Amino acid sequence: MPFPDPHRPNAGEELQLQFAGNKKTADEIVNKAPAEIVDKVELFRNGLRLDWALFIPGYTLVLLAVFGFGALYFYRSVSRRFAVRALYVTGVMAVADICENLFLRCALNRLEDSPDRYLEWAAYLALVKWALAGPVAASFAWTAITLLSRGLLFWRAAEVKGSRHPRALVGSAYKLANGTEAREDDPDIIAPSAAPHASKPLPDWSAPPNAKTPKDSARARWRTRALQLPGRDPAELGICVSGGGIRSASVTLGALQALREAKLLAKAQYLVSVSGGGYMAGAFQLALTHERPKDKQGQRRPVARDDLAKPEDAFAQGSPEEDHIRRHAKYLADNPREMLLALGTVLRGVLVSLGMVALVFAVAGIYLHVFYAHIPLIDLERFRPVTEVFAPSCGHLEAPTCPTRVIPTLDLFDHAPKAILGLLGLAGAVSVGAAFARTFTKKSWPAWLSRPAWLRSVVKAIVGVALVVAAYTVVFPAVIWFFAWLAQVQEVIPKGNEHDPGVSGLTGVSLLGAITAAATSVAALFTAAHKSVKKLKPDGEKAGLFAGGDKSISIQSNGSWVKVVVCWLVLLLVAFFGLSLLSWVAVYVNDWDLGWQLALPIALLILPFAIDQTTFSLHPFYRRRLAGAFAVRRAVMKDGSVGALPYDYYAEPTSLSTHARKVDGFPQVIFAASAAVSLRNRTAPGRPAVPFTFASDYIGGPDTGWVRTTTMEQTAHELIRRDLTVQSAVAVSGAAFASAMGTQTMYLERLLALSNLRLGTWVPNPSYLAEIATYGPDWTMPRLPRVRRLRYQLQELLGRYSDTSPLLLCTDGGHFDNLGLVEVLRLRCRTIYVIDSSGDSPPLATTLAQAVTLAYEDLGVEIKFKQEEILKLVPGSAEPIEPKEPMAVLNARFSASSVVVGDIIYPEDVSFPDGKPSAHGTIIFAKASLTPDMPYELLSFALREKAFPRQTTSDQWFDHTQFDAYRALGHHLGEAAVKAEAAHANTTSAKKRCRRRRKDAPSR
Repeated sequence: MPFPDPHRPNAGEELQLQFAGNKKTADEIVNKAPAEIVDKVELFRNGLRLDWALFIPGYTLVLLAVFGFGALYFYRSVSRRFAVRALYVTGVMAVADICENLFLRCALNRLEDSPDRYLEWAAYLALVKWALAGPVAASFAWTAITLLSRGLLFWRAAEVKGSRHPRALVGSAYKLANGTEAREDDPDIIAPSAAPHASKPLPDWSAPPNAKTPKDSARARWRTRALQLPGRDPAELGICVSGGGIRSASVTLGALQALREAKLLAKAQYLVSVSGGGYMAGAFQLALTHERPKDKQGQRRPVARDDLAKPEDAFAQGSPEEDHIRRHAKYLADNPREMLLALGTVLRGVLVSLGMVALVFAVAGIYLHVFYAHIPLIDLERFRPVTEVFAPSCGHLEAPTCPTRVIPTLDLFDHAPKAILGLLGLAGAVSVGAAFARTFTKKSWPAWLSRPAWLRSVVKAIVGVALVVAAYTVVFPAVIWFFAWLAQVQEVIPKGNEHDPGVSGLTGVSLLGAITAAATSVAALFTAAHKSVKKLKPDGEKAGLFAGGDKSISIQSNGSWVKVVVCWLVLLLVAFFGLSLLSWVAVYVNDWDLGWQLALPIALLILPFAIDQTTFSLHPFYRRRLAGAFAVRRAVMKDGSVGALPYDYYAEPTSLSTHARKVDGFPQVIFAASAAVSLRNRTAPGRPAVPFTFASDYIGGPDTGWVRTTTMEQTAHELIRRDLTVQSAVAVSGAAFASAMGTQTMYLERLLALSNLRLGTWVPNPSYLAEIATYGPDWTMPRLPRVRRLRYQLQELLGRYSDTSPLLLCTDGGHFDNLGLVEVLRLRCRTIYVIDSSGDSPPLATTLAQAVTLAYEDLGVEIKFKQEEILKLVPGSAEPIEPKEPMAVLNARFSASSVVVGDIIYPEDVSFPDGKPSAHGTIIFAKASLTPDMPYELLSFALREKAFPRQTTSDQWFDHTQFDAYRALGHHLGEAAVKAEAAHANTTSAKKRCRRRRKDAPSR
């Protein structure tokens, strides 16, 4: 075949011919060729020959090569699947291009006859080709840039840093503990059991081949999930404190004071904290740490040891630390200045987030303008308001004519080819036919058709192509026309004045953007802070509007139908603003300077990789406010008095490896958080989150693996390292309002992600670091990010979280277990004190019920309470106190007891410190509730505050009376828990003595 003639028509003429559709239009296009060319039809034939010989094979081979490399070398399985699908789409686009050229050649050969049907089919195929070209080009750019950057930047390959060569233990970490402290030869990284490898299946990522899986499912879960880390030996006593914001922090303070007075706090080995309980656990830890900041010369400032608080008196009643927290209980904003700072932080986050949204829609509008300017599907000029002059009088004698702006109507089917309807119909028919065939005729099919995967692929391909084409021909034109019609304003324009509809449209879009930003800010604050008081009947049902107060219980609640409506309205408003901006840019971008037309796409390419999204969220503000209120140390003031000084937030980062280290006489603090994972095979039923903990020795969880804290601190980049501190662990563990809220509603999560009013942060993924440490740096692996890019906020917006990505989103531990009970059980404690100050709706302790169920589902551990004992927690179960009539309101709220003792049954024997293996333990559960034996001042406060002690968690502005009341309630709970445990121990000892006497007694 001879090489084709290089002479060909220009690109614009070829595009016009592709979409000609009829003989008349094709003749006009062909005759536009230069006059010196004799055979003008042959010129277009040369163009087709060049396409077949060079252009189509060239771009097809390049696309196939790039997407093929992506399918082979992308790190994530989802990325590899994306590259494989891009290969298929490339094939469809190339076939459409070839067939389009065949129909055009047939039309050119019959141009003098009736080539309309060939031209129509060429137009349909050209539409398919160009509709797919945009997504394919974007996918090609992303794939090529990703592969090139990883290949060229291999010198900055992902690696795990440490004081020595990091060592990873791959496989099960069952029974790893040896010794009371983590030793230097302990593994740096412990991979999760049965962790899926990102690029290819590796059998050694499952349990060791010699491990015998027990037949009992509870024991199997225990061996897989209850991983015993180095240095974390079983303990006689463990304590867990629940979440609940400042309410829980106040109760936890009083409870820990009571447990210390009973000499139990010094005996405890572990203190697991969640959310508000972590406020106080972190406060105790930082008040007791011996670390001190360094001066400018790098030397530690000399501080007398006597100035430090001791475990036996830190945060004691009347101590400087307690007084400091009492004065800063409104920790989010103590004064008008800080309130304005908080509002400014919220507004900044909203503007940054909506700015990125606006940038995306604006660039999409530019793309649509360029697409429709070159592809003759629709004429965007039709969407501009035009001026018509008509004769009727408009009230001005000197103006016989009156101009009026009108918008031409748009019939969508004018530029929606008939083939679109046929394509959609074909897709629907094939889908229905495939479903029918699989349902009713599967048994009669041949063996090779028994699993028609190819049929599903064909159906998906047809539907996908139909949707893409319909978007360009129906959806986008309809959206642009709708907003153009909506923006039309019938107005009288005085003669001689110029009117620019583009400027008017910009004003409208700008005003809509300002309204959207303001509405998003207000709605986000409203949903976070809104609280309502509900009256409940004794059975937990909502009481009527005029229900009697004597028989009802008042609680504060965060949820209501009003919040649902507000969230959806704001989300719809943001979508309305984005589409209006897209439509305006698509119509008027041609009026912009070239610099602006280029600047916006360039900004969209740079900003998502340069801006740390977490920095503009509420997490840094929340972390800083918590540190100012709870991170204190005892010191001698200038006047000689002893007081509490806050940590210098900027000069002294409270690294977990140093400032969370266990202090003699105080338990090891473990901050329980959760990591967002959207894989159902990884998460507990109904909880799209997995446990994740922060401590001085290890960071991680059973589903993600663990990394030695010092190793993670040295591996993470500086910006992310700020979230590996005690102050950040407290904030992350209490990140209740986040874009991933476990079992919470999806609409609220989307609003928080969109408005940047979101807590939580992204930290390095231990599973990702385990793979690097095990198999060495690989050029295909993504680098550990230096900043949390826009991609991570998009993941929050879409709710898609992978367990193999380099970073994990960590939020409130209450999104998995609000008590921290499961984590204490994982640590193997014989006796567990649970301080529950969560805001359960009466009559039952639902948080406890959920934790008991989760403990069995996750670990195979059974927790049993006597029915008659646990029902004493129900409000109204106490004997009425006298006088009954004036105390009727409180009698309906009184519980017979606030503490219940139960039994723990581990799936296997545990080697407790006394050397006697046993599978039995004791749980002492203390619930924040009202009991008749409470101090008089608490009864008085409860009578005044109808929702006490169930005020909503969103109330984070406690005054000193609320703080003192909840602290006193916690102290009362702690004392009651100690008494209940002592009574239970005496009863158990008596039963054992009785059984021993019976055994030793001589038989008759």
